[in-house]
Amino acid sequence: MSLPLSHPFRKADLLQRALTHPSARTGAGPDGDNQQLEFLGDAVLQATLSDLLVEQFPRAPEGDLTAMRASLANRHTLAQLGKELGLTAQLKVGADAARDKIHESPGALADAWEAVLGAIFLDAGYDPARAWVKNAYGRRLAEAETLADQSNPKGQLQELLQSRNQPVPSYELVDSVGPDHEKTFTVRVLLADVEIGRGTGRSRKSAESSAAADALRRIG
Repeated sequence: MSLPLSHPFRKADLLQRALTHPSARTGAGPDGDNQQLEFLGDAVLQATLSDLLVEQFPRAPEGDLTAMRASLANRHTLAQLGKELGLTAQLKVGADAARDKIHESPGALADAWEAVLGAIFLDAGYDPARAWVKNAYGRRLAEAETLADQSNPKGQLQELLQSRNQPVPSYELVDSVGPDHEKTFTVRVLLADVEIGRGTGRSRKSAESSAAADALRRIG
């Protein structure tokens, strides 16, 4: 099976697993669908995007890099990448899921794309996985600053929590260091007095966005 952004799999069964939705499990255990590969792919994506963004923006502070990474790794972007890869037609789903068009849903496409990345990592290691991510994202990497500015992690976090019937998060300034013209702010985001994310930025607003992005990564 070939993909538009091809990787020559040595272990074809890995790709088959990556393209098998839980509704179409082929057997008992973790090899029956793509859930474990999606879990692995998520971790590989965080590492490769961090690596690529530091390479692209060597002078960017941690908070800005976190916001950029969050804008590139959100479900909307991953679903777009899944469509570009042709996963809508290649994802195997069960009969009921097919009737519900699960293979077209953003969540299933995002999970499958991460599962493919996890499969590539297991098949060939970090460097080929990194190269595949770089190729898949293309110009999005160079445009990461703009994409981060256009994203709204605080709004996304509030929507996510509301969808789970959880309270509105609050933001707390932890620290601010440096001269007035070059301060770095650290903020944490709290859910019912429990910290769920932390971020830094050159302004309190950007630090709050970074903290929200961190929370989305942890609980999303």
